[in-house]
Amino acid sequence: MIRLIANTSNRIVTRYPVFFKKLDRSLATQSRDPKHIFTNPSNNEILDSKHFFTSPNANVGSEEDLIAATIQESIKSNRRKKFKHISSAFVVALLTTILGYSVGYKVMYLHEQAFIPAYPVPKKRSFNTDELKSINVREIEELANYKVLERLSMHPMIKEQYGVPLHHAPGVPLRSRNFSVWQENPNPCLAGILVKPYNAPKDQSVWHTIPFMFKWRLVHRSIDVVDSVNQLLSRFGTETTDLLDVVNPNRENGDFKYERPQHYSQSHQASHLWFLGEMELDENSIIVFKGRYHVDIKLQQVDLLRRENNELVRYVLYQADEK
Repeated sequence: MIRLIANTSNRIVTRYPVFFKKLDRSLATQSRDPKHIFTNPSNNEILDSKHFFTSPNANVGSEEDLIAATIQESIKSNRRKKFKHISSAFVVALLTTILGYSVGYKVMYLHEQAFIPAYPVPKKRSFNTDELKSINVREIEELANYKVLERLSMHPMIKEQYGVPLHHAPGVPLRSRNFSVWQENPNPCLAGILVKPYNAPKDQSVWHTIPFMFKWRLVHRSIDVVDSVNQLLSRFGTETTDLLDVVNPNRENGDFKYERPQHYSQSHQASHLWFLGEMELDENSIIVFKGRYHVDIKLQQVDLLRRENNELVRYVLYQADEK
């Protein structure tokens, strides 16, 4: 508190408290930089503005190199963005064209089915659930058993060592086991989406529907070159068989006709059904057979696997001639 005291000579004398006197003496003895009133200059390290985000000891290179690298990276980034934009626009335009023609025109306007290819698949693959519904696997197995037994009954080694007719046990005829089927397409195959009109007749396949518009499901299709050429030539009123008659008139047209197995529906394209099975002759002998079904059973190979002196021995009983 500042006190004002009047003396005898009518003068006002100002007396400061002790604290302000000490502060004046401290300021007088320590002359400090006004920039560092609240900080200590020894703790403030002045950094180079060129290395504000990097270490001065780092090997950054010249300033010209940095500028050139920055410009190059900017150009590459712009090119990548431009390429992505062009690619995206092309993909969108392509998909719009395919969907518009396949779904909008063929399915919804012409009321026809359309196949939209997606990606290639191996020629050899298993049948899916929908395809197995159109194939009588049990009947194919019965036909394969008959063909195998017929082939074994004519083999001298089997007749001599096992006798005919062949039986697994007295009164128990030979039956195949572990019978499996798969398909091998002679042509390249594609997986895609099959689209049909919404009011198309129902079949055994499982379809996904979009109400009042269309229904679709995933299928596999083989690329049949002959069929594609036939469709192209049909627009001009001719077929490939007409051209083959000109090339070789002595050959019958039936040689060029592809026969589809009777158990296949119209949605299945050219495809060979292969099968593999085995029969047990006795405890130490097993028959392994392989073949294909294409209108009729065609055995490819029949082997006998037998254990002799604690070793597994293989006898090739029949092998089809490959042409």
